[in-house]
Formats: sequence, structure tokens, C-alpha cells
Amino acid sequence: MSLPLVDIVLRIALVIATGILFTVVFAAYLRLRNRKLLFLSTGFGIFFVHALIYIPELFGPTYIIDENTHLVIHLVALFFILLSTLKD
Repeated sequence: MSLPLVDIVLRIALVIATGILFTVVFAAYLRLRNRKLLFLSTGFGIFFVHALIYIPELFGPTYIIDENTHLVIHLVALFFILLSTLKD
């Protein structure tokens, strides 16, 4: 399974972007220690782990997640982000 170079660069850029976003939100949580930022950092953490798993070059080409699993992962992450938005 050969991926084009643009696809590989785009996936790595998305991992870096979600990693930076997760780092900023998690650092804010460590500073303030409230439940709202805990839910928000959990949601972005799920997105970050999902982005890491989705790069097949890191885990080998045999590790494939089907579309339903992708949707469930996104739904869980968006649920935590929504819960943090509705908190307070």
C-alpha cells in the first residue's frame, strides 16, 4: 500500500497541529485544574491519539481501522468537547 507524498505530509502536519492544540489545552488544565478544561483536553487528546494511530507509517500498513471505528472515535471526542462547552 503506497501512499502519495502529499498524503503523508498532510497526515504528519495534522498530527503536529493536533499535538500542539492538545498541549496548549492540557497545559491550561494543569494550571487551572477545573472540570471544563479536563473534558476539553480529553477530547483533544482523543483526537491526537487518533491522528497518531491513523499514520500507517508509524504502526505498519497492516493496522487498518474501518470507517465505523473512525466515526465512533470522532463521536466520543466531540462528545467530550461538547460536554466541556456545556459545563458551567
